[in-house]
Amino acid sequence: MYNPNNPSNWSWSKAFAEMDKTVHESEMTQQCINHVLNYPGEANGVFMSLNKTQQDDVYELLNQIL
Repeated sequence: MYNPNNPSNWSWSKAFAEMDKTVHESEMTQQCINHVLNYPGEANGVFMSLNKTQQDDVYELLNQIL
């Protein structure tokens, strides 16, 4: 059965648009984490020092913002 919402049936332009949207959202999420948590630019910034529950809370807030 043909399903237009199945990624296998997307046109190239829709597939690339979806990829761009996902990449943009990922970049915005990373920038938000960096700014909100005063990321010092090191591999083990403030976000990495949060426990799993706190990290999940940050992602939940970001999902509501983005």
